[in-house]
Amino acid sequence: MKTQKQLNAFIRQQRKDPLANEPLAGIRVVDMGTVLAAPSAAALLSDYGAELIKVENPDMPDATRGWGIVKESGIAPFWAVLGRNKFPITLNLKSDEGKAVFLRLMQTTDVLIENMRPGALDKLGLSHEVLLENNPGLVIGTVSGYGRTGPYSSLPGFGTLAEGFSGFTFLNAQPGGPPTNAPLALADYIAGIHLAFAVMIALKHQKRNISGGQSIDVSLYEPLFNLLGPDFLSFHLTGETPQPKGNELSYVVPRNNYQTRDKKWVTMSCSSQKPFERLMEMIGRPDMNEDPRYNTNGARIQDENRKVVNEVIANWVGERDLKEVLSQCGKLGITIGPIASMKDIAEDIHYNERQSFIEMEDPATEVPVKMPNQPFRLLGTPGKVRFPGLPLGAANEVILSDLLQYTQDQIQEMIQTKVI
Repeated sequence: MKTQKQLNAFIRQQRKDPLANEPLAGIRVVDMGTVLAAPSAAALLSDYGAELIKVENPDMPDATRGWGIVKESGIAPFWAVLGRNKFPITLNLKSDEGKAVFLRLMQTTDVLIENMRPGALDKLGLSHEVLLENNPGLVIGTVSGYGRTGPYSSLPGFGTLAEGFSGFTFLNAQPGGPPTNAPLALADYIAGIHLAFAVMIALKHQKRNISGGQSIDVSLYEPLFNLLGPDFLSFHLTGETPQPKGNELSYVVPRNNYQTRDKKWVTMSCSSQKPFERLMEMIGRPDMNEDPRYNTNGARIQDENRKVVNEVIANWVGERDLKEVLSQCGKLGITIGPIASMKDIAEDIHYNERQSFIEMEDPATEVPVKMPNQPFRLLGTPGKVRFPGLPLGAANEVILSDLLQYTQDQIQEMIQTKVI
């Protein structure tokens, strides 16, 4: 376990390390979000060279620090991933001194990311208007459950509620079965991607502390609703409510999961006509290519026809092991793939060769960790996942003294008065 002095040296080195070739070098982002949507947006920006300062309440830090802690190592996987590349500081924003420190930090900042309920910053005396007056070039990226306007804007918002409100959970069900929640924070992560994209657009017009600052309003539900746009338009045009199709889609067949003889699973999406015809020939049912019930996608999506197509494919797959299924389909260019567990992923040659995950040492505990690499690659300016999430307040001294020019005596007083 590293001492605070060693962590200070590590953080100073990370702030000095050359990021000049990375696309967001020179951009400073302050992340005062909690849990997933806002912090995930900030993490994406950090991967490509932005300096990320994480601001947390000293008495109520980001909840992900306590999620799924592995006892043997003390690592919290959610925090390790979402806190990557960030320099965490603590600030009591209910104190006058804490607000003064925060406003001083904002004067050096290009982007603030936050996900407080609309109006919460106003109550702290840190409204968007105050922040933009303090730094006219500040881009303020906000995520909330229902957005900053509208009759639901003041309601608390969580990803699960947003998924339900967006229409996603209704469609995520087996036919006739109950709606099913996603097994991950889907709305949060999708909103985070949209927020990061919006920040990049806003930065085109921004000059730190000079001009071009503005607020960005991202709700948790709208990015997900946007992905369901064709379903909504279909309802508008027909008056018919799209219904759940389980693993399938209403508009293409086949698209489903099938179990192999050796109890593995494959997923197939073979809706294009030529691959479908090759698939039917391969499995010994060329007659279906001539049958008007199955020889077009428009015919196959009808419920009874859909059921027959799935049964034919399921029977063929179920009589073969995974390796044989993938081999035979692969030879004919049929779009099929294995359904992988985390164990499968850890051992997969493609994941390993492409470095879809990377191994590094946790700076605080010195425990080796493997975590996902960047989700996309810029070949000229690739960026980097540099380190997993650091302990609460690990960067207090470095940021307050090196960046904001507070003296050691002032920092000690902040500690004693519980400002940090």
